Amino acid sequence: MDEREWQTFVTVVAEGNITKAAEKLFLSQPALSYRLRHMEEAMECPLLIRTNEGIALTPEGELFYDYCRRMIREKEELHQMMGTLQGEVQGTLKIASSINFADYQLPRLLNEFTKDYPKIRIQVKTRWSQHINKMYNSGEVMVAIVRGEYKNSGARVKLLEEPYCLVYKEKVSHEELARLPLIQYHTDPSIAMVIDNWCSENLPQETMASMELDSMVTCRHFVREGLGWAILPYMGLGSCAEENIYVEPIFDKKGNPLIRPTYMYYNETSTKLAAVRTFIDYVIEYYKKNQVVHLPGYNVVVDK
Repeated sequence: MDEREWQTFVTVVAEGNITKAAEKLFLSQPALSYRLRHMEEAMECPLLIRTNEGIALTPEGELFYDYCRRMIREKEELHQMMGTLQGEVQGTLKIASSINFADYQLPRLLNEFTKDYPKIRIQVKTRWSQHINKMYNSGEVMVAIVRGEYKNSGARVKLLEEPYCLVYKEKVSHEELARLPLIQYHTDPSIAMVIDNWCSENLPQETMASMELDSMVTCRHFVREGLGWAILPYMGLGSCAEENIYVEPIFDKKGNPLIRPTYMYYNETSTKLAAVRTFIDYVIEYYKKNQVVHLPGYNVVVDK
């Protein structure tokens, strides 16, 4: 057994599906199935059960999965410790980030980090926050950056929080708003729920989306052209926040601001790795230096 096979098995379990795992590993399905059969022959027992829903682990497969994860981690620990002995921080850092954080925050953060720590190899995966949460809990990544509230093991640090905002070309009343086109976009279900709840609580009639778009960026462009209104997290406003666009933070029935926090999650075991510990400390200090943007009723933490 070698690292390639350990990583293959961990990926199959994380994806829960042979087809998806083959795509991620850049293998054909027959090639992946052959590799899995080779592992089972080497261990002299079945490791996986194929079902209509995907794959499930046998009891032996559970043990083998834990073994693979441990061997991957221990090899990385050895590599990083040897680098530390040479007087420099190096190793592999596996990060998963929400799509919108990756759009608006992560590039600059990683650019500055890699200038200071060029020997650290960074692997990044982006998904919706609910998928990032699953990846983190499965042990697929060392550090997860998630927007919204999730229950996870390990430690977490709040990096920033931002208001949800009504965004439209010109200020109108809520009664008028209900008669104008609502623009929605494909997003994490938790954001969609906030939007639906606010509309049901604050608009005089049931409001259905007139336009359903593929991304927050497209939604923002439509609003800027006066084609309708939307509810966006502040991070998604981009340059709209500085243009001649009306932005109004929204509140729940009790007058509490509706905010979307962003957290960094990490497992204490991973902090034994110099690259992970260095990145965590760097990110915490990075966000301590961020500026505060003032909107009515808010102190909004955003990037400088």
